Amino acid sequence: MEYYAPMRMPLALLIGGLVLAASACSTAPPGPAPPAVNVSGNWAGTWWAFEGEGGSGILRGMFLQEGPRVSGQFEVIGRQVNTTFVSGHVTGNEVRLTTPARGTLVVTGTEMTGTVDGVAVTRVTLRRQP
Repeated sequence: MEYYAPMRMPLALLIGGLVLAASACSTAPPGPAPPAVNVSGNWAGTWWAFEGEGGSGILRGMFLQEGPRVSGQFEVIGRQVNTTFVSGHVTGNEVRLTTPARGTLVVTGTEMTGTVDGVAVTRVTLRRQP
């Protein structure tokens, strides 16, 4: 019996360490913040590209928000008029666009501002429409 006694302490420490490591691995990092705003509705505003050829113009369209997911369609008026589908998600008070380009718009009351990184980095300001 005394022969195995010195092995008990390291074995107990090993098992205790494995249990502690396994419980630490089971804790998932916090996910994105739930939506604090609802951006469904009509929006209009301006865009301004400050790289490349640059340019500026008018944006108008609508967002539909279902939980954290957001999608919509916007008319982009500048040198040309384009209509584009947009999608992304809302986390906290931010709209994080993924299609057609990545961007983040921060919502404050009835206004959202931010940048979209398409062909050029573009500054966007939108106001909720009645």
